[in-house]
Amino acid sequence: MSKHLLAGVAGAVLISGSAFAQLYPPGPPPPPSTVVIPAPPPPPVPRASTTTTTVSPSAGRDHSETTVHREVDRKGNTVIEKDVLREGSAGSTDTHTKTETDRDGGTTTTTETTTKPR
Repeated sequence: MSKHLLAGVAGAVLISGSAFAQLYPPGPPPPPSTVVIPAPPPPPVPRASTTTTTVSPSAGRDHSETTVHREVDRKGNTVIEKDVLREGSAGSTDTHTKTETDRDGGTTTTTETTTKPR
């Protein structure tokens, strides 16, 4: 019995809710002497670019690879990430550098280096 009562109450609420929803007609048009200025265009979508440079092994069998990733975040700040991998007979070094430049000109640089001997 309570299931039927709940179903009836839910149905009544749905029907009354749609009855309360009102559609308002559009407002009157502006007077003829009014100048309408269009909205400015949306800001450009942040773009990212990646550059990879690989240096072939030389006579000493060393290998170097550099990847640079540049992007502009949602706030308009420039973010540059640079990864450098060097491998040779003595071992390998992996360096990650992240530089963030805000629109006011402030710059923050973080560098992390990992070295693995052979």
